[in-house]
Amino acid sequence: MTDSVTPPGLSPESPDFSPQGNATALKRQSAVGAAVTMGSQGTKFVLQFGSQVVLARLLLPTDFGLLAMVGPLVAAALLLTDLGLSAATVQRPTINQVELSSLFWLNVLIGCGLAGVAIAAAPLAAIFYATPAVTPVMMTMAAALLLSSLSAQHIALLNRRMRFGAIAMIEVGALIAGVIVGVGGALWGLGYWSLVAMQVTNGAATLILACVFSRWRPSRPGISRDALHLLRFGGTVTGYNLLGYLITNLDNILIGARFGAGPLGIYDRAYKLMFQPLWQMTAPAARVAVPLLSRLSADPAEYRGAYLAMLGGVLTLTTPGILCAIVFAKPVILVLLGERWIASAPTFAWLGVAALSLQLRQAASWLFVSQGRAQEQLKWGGLGSAAVIAGYLIGIFWGPKGVAMSAAISSAAVQIPMMWWAVTRSGPVTRSDAIRLLVPIAAAAAIAGGLLALAAYAFVWASLPMLALAGVLAYALFIGALALFPEGRIQLAKAGGIVRRLAKR
Repeated sequence: MTDSVTPPGLSPESPDFSPQGNATALKRQSAVGAAVTMGSQGTKFVLQFGSQVVLARLLLPTDFGLLAMVGPLVAAALLLTDLGLSAATVQRPTINQVELSSLFWLNVLIGCGLAGVAIAAAPLAAIFYATPAVTPVMMTMAAALLLSSLSAQHIALLNRRMRFGAIAMIEVGALIAGVIVGVGGALWGLGYWSLVAMQVTNGAATLILACVFSRWRPSRPGISRDALHLLRFGGTVTGYNLLGYLITNLDNILIGARFGAGPLGIYDRAYKLMFQPLWQMTAPAARVAVPLLSRLSADPAEYRGAYLAMLGGVLTLTTPGILCAIVFAKPVILVLLGERWIASAPTFAWLGVAALSLQLRQAASWLFVSQGRAQEQLKWGGLGSAAVIAGYLIGIFWGPKGVAMSAAISSAAVQIPMMWWAVTRSGPVTRSDAIRLLVPIAAAAAIAGGLLALAAYAFVWASLPMLALAGVLAYALFIGALALFPEGRIQLAKAGGIVRRLAKR
């Protein structure tokens, strides 16, 4: 790599890669992006949820447990591969070809190094888990690190340009390729290798499609000194993301090390069944939040209105579904995964309790990152994460269910209040804004949850049509309860307006 101010072959006057337009145009573009993303999420939901159900019936808990052992290690390496450089590309007010190409080559350099580390560390991971099969699986999964490093800046550039339709097509196309390979491998009898092939295929397809849709090519290898200052912002964001990694992966590490692949596989299926649909539902807002808010940062009123509308919409959309999953945890597991997975039902219910508050963690991150307050996010996120990690270390003595229970309690009681207290100390969104938004939703959730619990005792729900009815009932009860509050009615009116505007598009 060259250490010159401008890498060879690059022009420092290269154009900026940003969406054009005023606040109104940007919000309109974000609404279109959210609509496109929402449509693609329906396809992704069917593919991911369907493949989960099919693979759960074709493979054993130990197969999923083995991948769940390797997953946290690969996830940590993926975070370090990106080093927050994608976030820097999206958040930066302007960026040119010199900086963007430099960030690409930094990603590739880091990815190659971490892939080598993963291969070298694979035997040690096998010793830690006392599972020899971890070694070849982890070595193969190192390919995912290289693929991710090559596609990171292409995806970040599309996100910066707010080309959400292209990103949606990339994600759906890559997922289709991965599901075909994974399910085909399971039918062919490849066991856990079908899950490995599914992950690697997804990464390869993402890279190919990202290059096609972005129409951007890096310049010759080189790293500009002018781009290195972005490492500070990116590194701080990565520090916070590593804390998030600990929260979402330390549970797997502890369960796998203490109880083995079988119990970990059961826990992993409960976790994926709870959180993957949630991620699908929140993806439209998560996709547009940081680029939109970053562009609106100079207009506090527009920023505040856009943020509160997104967060209110997300919570109104997701809360009833989570409540339904908590109350009807046993029939959900029985109907969707089958009898041999029934032991995961209590864990699944407690993970649902954790999901009610953990989505607020992501929403706080939108504020920190879009306002350029990455140092504060790292500080307060670190303190909150320490409470969750302490909960894991206590909960592990009660098995997988104890880990899920500790995550729910420590997140709701310590982490989320701490982060929201910190993020609303300054900036366009105040504590009173947050209270006006969240109190009616919390009250409606309590009312709807109590009524659902009564319904759970009154009828037999162990069939797919009855579970569908339970979902409809959950949303009806929640919306009815939210309408009891003046602020709740305002939120419902805003949500209805957004739906009508999206429908016209």
